[in-house]
Amino acid sequence: MKLQDLHYFKQLAETRSFTETAEAFYISQPSISIALKRLEEEFSTRLITRDRSSKSVELTKSGELLYQRSLDILHLVNKTKKDIHDLESKNVYLGFLPTIGGHFLPKLFPELTSYLGSLKFVEEESSDAMFEMVKTNRVSAAIVGSDVPHVKEKWLTQVPIAEKEMYVWVSPTHPLAKYKRVKAAMLEKTNFVTLAKGYTHQRIFEKWTNEHAIDVSNIHYTNEIQTANSMIASGMSAGLMIDLLVSDRKGLVKIPLKDPPKFYISLLINDQADITPYQKQFNESLVEAVNKQFPLQ
Repeated sequence: MKLQDLHYFKQLAETRSFTETAEAFYISQPSISIALKRLEEEFSTRLITRDRSSKSVELTKSGELLYQRSLDILHLVNKTKKDIHDLESKNVYLGFLPTIGGHFLPKLFPELTSYLGSLKFVEEESSDAMFEMVKTNRVSAAIVGSDVPHVKEKWLTQVPIAEKEMYVWVSPTHPLAKYKRVKAAMLEKTNFVTLAKGYTHQRIFEKWTNEHAIDVSNIHYTNEIQTANSMIASGMSAGLMIDLLVSDRKGLVKIPLKDPPKFYISLLINDQADITPYQKQFNESLVEAVNKQFPLQ
């Protein structure tokens, strides 16, 4: 069986069009038909049904099965190519969030000098998305944020890096700017802006508003941290964030909150990931570096 035939079939199954499939690979439609015939002979079954009057293509049950398996096969082939390339080039990977990991990485680099030439970064804006990447072995090590101090998963090693308190942030002209410390009860009618669902900050914020019975009808959601900071700077909203997300915005007022929620930053290592020996060595060195540079009591 030709692997390229599976690529053609996957595209055909997704587009349900011989024309679009041929155009996607810059080949003729008969080439797609020939590839389909080879697959049907290989598996001794029909993979599609065609209505030539409407030019529609439908998968048979066998076709649906082969399509699902082709996703796994092609993913495994691509991963194998990447792993072989990494094995030969000694590439190692580290996931991080620019707003969080970028603050801690400079302190880790001196401990990882032997790997810097091979280090490849995988960036993601959301801790939840990065956690999923570690879980599914798209990256075996990452610096992420969480709303809980300990992640209870058997497959990972968690190394704490920092605990950050959440602060209320407002513009200098905001009515809250005059206070040196605020309580949750003082914020009941405040307009807030927070990151959207899928972000750890949003989950912490939602839990905090529920605990203190704060009206959420005056809350704006955004996927961009800079948008949130701009809304705070305009005076139209207040924010509940850790200082790392606001460190580059001058002029905003940081107000401590009584009994503030906390944001937990950790290094996560997928212990069950199928990785190269060099990546495993890097992960072990990374754990040592974090323990040395960020010892939490």
